[in-house]
Amino acid sequence: MQTSTLVSIIIPAYKAARYIEETIRSVFTQTHQHLEIIVVDDGSPDNQEEVIQKLIQEDSRLQYVKQTNAGVASARNHGFKLSKGTYLAFLDADDVWLPENLEKKLAKFTSDTALGLVHSDMAIMDEHSVRTGETKQGKEGYLLEDLLAWNGTCVPTPSSILVKREVIEKVGGFDLELSNAADQEFFFRVANKYKIGRVPEVTWQYRVHSNNMHSNIALMEKDELIAYKRADENKLFKSPKFRRQCYSNMYMIVGASWWGDGNNKWKGFKYLCKAMWIYPPSIKKIIKKFTK
Repeated sequence: MQTSTLVSIIIPAYKAARYIEETIRSVFTQTHQHLEIIVVDDGSPDNQEEVIQKLIQEDSRLQYVKQTNAGVASARNHGFKLSKGTYLAFLDADDVWLPENLEKKLAKFTSDTALGLVHSDMAIMDEHSVRTGETKQGKEGYLLEDLLAWNGTCVPTPSSILVKREVIEKVGGFDLELSNAADQEFFFRVANKYKIGRVPEVTWQYRVHSNNMHSNIALMEKDELIAYKRADENKLFKSPKFRRQCYSNMYMIVGASWWGDGNNKWKGFKYLCKAMWIYPPSIKKIIKKFTK
C-alpha cells in the first residue's frame, strides 16, 4: 500500500473531554502518516472543544466540526460527507490505537482484492488506560450468516475497522434510527456484499467505563429490534428457518441482558420465552446457560 494513500479518521465525540486527547494523540503517532482527522462534536455540553482546539494548533491534519446533538450515527455520517480519504476509519472518542494500527490494516487490504472492510484484535483497558489483560478477536471471511446469527464476535467495534470509501458509497452509511447497534447493522450490509478481513493481532485498545453506551439495556433492546427489522427489509436471511434461528438468538441476547445487567428478570424471562417460541431448539442453549 502506497504511503500516499489518504485515510480519513472520523471521531464522533460527545462528553469526551476526559479521554479525547489520548485518543487523538494515538492517531497523531500512526506510522501511516497521510491522514485527515475529523472530529465531529455531537453537541457536547462539556469542554471537549477546548481540548480539541488546543490539539489543532499542534497538527494541521486535525479538523473540528460541531453539530446539534443528533446521535453517533449522524456524527459518523457527517464526518464521512466531509472526508476525502480512499479509506475510512471510525474511532470512538475514548478508544486508543497503537502506532501500527493503520499501516497493518492497509497492508491487509493489499493481500486480497475481495476485502471491503478490515478489522483487528483489541485489548480491553479501564478508565485509567490500564489494560485489564482481556483481549477480543473477530473473524475473517464472508461473515453475514455469523453476524446475523450472533455466532461469536465477528467485528469487535467501529474503532477496530478500516473500510474502503467505495464500500460505504455502495451500502450506505450508519442508520440514523440506531445508536449502539448502528455499527452492527452497518456490518450486516457490508458483509452482504464484501469479504471481511482480520489482522490477527492487537492494534488498538477499547476503554471500558461507566458511560459506555452498551450499559444501556433499554437502548440495546430498541436498537436490536430495529437492526433485525432492517435485515428483514434488506432480505438478508437465506431462509425462513435461518431467520427464526437468528431472531431467537437475538431475543436470547436481549433477554439475558435484561435478566443480568438490566436487573429485570421478568422482562428477561419474556424474551427468553419468545426465543424458545420462535425457534424451539434454542431451549437447549437457554438450559445450558442457566444450569452452569
